[in-house]
Amino acid sequence: MSLSYTKMLLETISYFYDTEIYLTFKKEDHTPILSVCFKNNEYEITYLKTQNIEHYNKLESVLTAIHGL
Repeated sequence: MSLSYTKMLLETISYFYDTEIYLTFKKEDHTPILSVCFKNNEYEITYLKTQNIEHYNKLESVLTAIHGL
């Protein structure tokens, strides 16, 4: 998925701040690696293998974390 498409998806879920919409990102072999949602006015990334959770206030920081994988 392109970075611009990912950015558009993340911006879209932030407009629905009163719901919990999760985006799941997978490897090429379809193994889920992380999920992202927007709640409490911040983005939350959950790394599915470790269940570690990171919180981000800025969209660009979320894109950097996702793109790093």
